[in-house]
Amino acid sequence: MKINFQPFFNLMGTALLGLVLISCGEKEKDNPLFGNWYGFEQDSTYYELYINDTLIVLNHESIGPIGYDYFVQDNILIVSNAAGMERVWQMTAVEDDYFTLIDSLETITYFKIDLAQDFFKSIQDSLSYVEFQEGFTFRYLEKKGENVP
Repeated sequence: MKINFQPFFNLMGTALLGLVLISCGEKEKDNPLFGNWYGFEQDSTYYELYINDTLIVLNHESIGPIGYDYFVQDNILIVSNAAGMERVWQMTAVEDDYFTLIDSLETITYFKIDLAQDFFKSIQDSLSYVEFQEGFTFRYLEKKGENVP
């Protein structure tokens, strides 16, 4: 008795080809918010955002860095923290060098800044963190038009 394996191999070959084609397809888009950004509140208060894959750190001139968890779905940004604060933003005009967030309270545009140091790496080393915070102070003074020592 002779067993015909041809249909099995045809099916396996088709499945393998399909798997290869799917894996070569377009990868999930990178998060356009990754990186370092600065913005101003309505009262012209300067602050920066440092964004990685799960955390947004807001570094405010008078209260320092505060971490927020975030989630992006389509053009919606949901931000929350351990204190139970949650805010839902609509993301518009997301470009390489700026993006705008809108909610019922305000509209804020953030602009890209290239930093030599990474906030998320600097928090692991106290000297690096101090240097990072000094850099923030210099950028803050510069944006306010004050002389930088």
